[in-house]
Amino acid sequence: MSARVTRPYVDAFFAVAKDPGTELAALEAFQKAYDAAPELGKVLSNPGLEREKREAILAAVAAHIGVPEITGRLLKILLHNGRLHILHDLLAALRARLDKETQAVEARIVTAQTADAAVLEALRALVADRTKQSVRVVSKVDPSLLGGFVVSVGSVRLDASLERRLQKARAALHALAPA
Repeated sequence: MSARVTRPYVDAFFAVAKDPGTELAALEAFQKAYDAAPELGKVLSNPGLEREKREAILAAVAAHIGVPEITGRLLKILLHNGRLHILHDLLAALRARLDKETQAVEARIVTAQTADAAVLEALRALVADRTKQSVRVVSKVDPSLLGGFVVSVGSVRLDASLERRLQKARAALHALAPA
């Protein structure tokens, strides 16, 4: 269902966007603001509020974030069609299409602590060398890893976390223990 709903918006976006990467980054910034303020979603989806007022609120938030004109028009169309709730799915579809067109892959890097730029760049270079494609890094912190990192590219996963090493050591010890 999601692809069926998002496809027309994705096709239209790529037909008119001069720089899809920049436009997509602005749309992602709007999504973060939209998610950070649940009241905004309630106001924008309130049918009791006049359409012009909802448009004005949307335009004000978009202007504050620095959303370009094309992206602003897409948001306005989503608002008119009652589809702002699909923004997450739409962003995923737009990102997938942009990655496909630019022959890029997404590397999801999970670390125990916030990784510095040099570490992320080294991991990005490693993935780029292995995949022979440009790489977009998405980093996330998961304190349960204890240390190390996990890199996921598509269905391939490199687990260099301390948690995984401890699991391997535990399994090796259990294998050595007499039954």
